[in-house]
Amino acid sequence: MLKLENDQLLVEVAAQGAELQKIYHKKEKFEYLWDGNPGFWGNHAPNLFPIIGRLNEYKYNKDGQTYELPQHGFAKDFEFEVAESSAAKAVFVLKPNEETQAMYPYDFTLTITYSLEGPELKVAYKVKNHSAETMPFSIGGHPAFNIPMNCEGTYDDCTLTIDPKKEVSYFESDPVPYPSGDKKPFKDMENGILKMNHETFRDGLIIIDEPTLETVTLASPNNKHGVTVDVSEFTYLCLWTKEQMNAPFICIEPFYGLLDVTGEVGTLEEKENIILLEADEQKDVAFTIATF
Repeated sequence: MLKLENDQLLVEVAAQGAELQKIYHKKEKFEYLWDGNPGFWGNHAPNLFPIIGRLNEYKYNKDGQTYELPQHGFAKDFEFEVAESSAAKAVFVLKPNEETQAMYPYDFTLTITYSLEGPELKVAYKVKNHSAETMPFSIGGHPAFNIPMNCEGTYDDCTLTIDPKKEVSYFESDPVPYPSGDKKPFKDMENGILKMNHETFRDGLIIIDEPTLETVTLASPNNKHGVTVDVSEFTYLCLWTKEQMNAPFICIEPFYGLLDVTGEVGTLEEKENIILLEADEQKDVAFTIATF
């Protein structure tokens, strides 16, 4: 377990999946990040690559062959190499192996860098295509945050606020979690503010299609602590908590890519908003978690 630490926060990251395990407020001794209680959801903040969500039948076609990929891809399932480690920065690297090649026959380097500065943690992704062909992929984060924080107030006290404040739409699911291809207004969010309640998420995830979003803030009038997640470099915002459970967390997920639309098994290149990375090119994208 790697630790990043300053006078405000203690951050822990596991080499397995290069996954965040802890964002701890040192002075007031409480945890921002969900603890991974398997009774609700046994993760903290998985990194999503080379797909986001599910493929139809968990499969895709390429060059006359059919490949299988698990939900959210495989980055979360492998141990990353630690390329750099200090109190302020940790760099993790994943390269192909026999198992990844069987699922995703491309030559890549995925680098995930965590940088701690004051009350802010930056999560930066860099994907390099070493293949001789165009490489399709999606990438995203899946951090889960405790509600309420520091045991102050209740779940229903909290709000999620997007900036800039506006009316937004989200993708309908049919069946959950696959998008139907249709969108509808997110009526529970009024003028960019969502009052938290479990009923909103009873049927699954909410994927907001609004590429001009900059930040999402989780806060409460009965709690002086919260987080602001900068999602401005990503194309979609996903909000999720465990379906059919009153789980005490919310995931604020920056997505660069989407799940498959309900239908037949297709190619990765056909997926909406897929990144098509040419040979020897790289893609850089990052989000920041600002604590308060």
